[in-house]
Amino acid sequence: MRKKTAQMRRQAGKRAKRQIPPAIDTFDRKILQALVENARASNVEIAHKVGLSEAPCSRRIRRLETDEVILGYHARLDPDAVGIGFEAFVTLVLDYVTATTAERFYQEMRAIPEVMSCYIVSGGYDALLHVAAKDSQAYSEIVFDRLRRIPGVKDVRSSFVMRTIKEGRALPLID
Repeated sequence: MRKKTAQMRRQAGKRAKRQIPPAIDTFDRKILQALVENARASNVEIAHKVGLSEAPCSRRIRRLETDEVILGYHARLDPDAVGIGFEAFVTLVLDYVTATTAERFYQEMRAIPEVMSCYIVSGGYDALLHVAAKDSQAYSEIVFDRLRRIPGVKDVRSSFVMRTIKEGRALPLID
């Protein structure tokens, strides 16, 4: 089940086109909660935890993946252990937006590995990015050599992470 993550990422763009969200029942919610708590749990462990036998539990997990409720499985890494000493949240203002410039912007964001997340937002700016870098020099190069050179980027502003108090691991399962 975990081998499908690349395929799921490619299909993530299709989610926006989905009109009707898939039906999720009580067992599905229990399975999702079990995976949020431990994505490495075996199907046997999950089935036992949610009160199903292994085969129906496995089928439900595959359906949740196929329906793009589960979009992937991730390892959370310690930034210091992997050489990330600098994180920032970046706001971008775009000068003009057309279908062509928007698609180019999306491609550029996907091509910069240090951009961990990119959201198109409402308000005083157009995009919000979470950027991770080795150090302030590497971050500066990302801003000046990559972000500011994207056609249509008018303004780039940064807020540096001083300390992480709470970091989201998964979406909350709200009834």
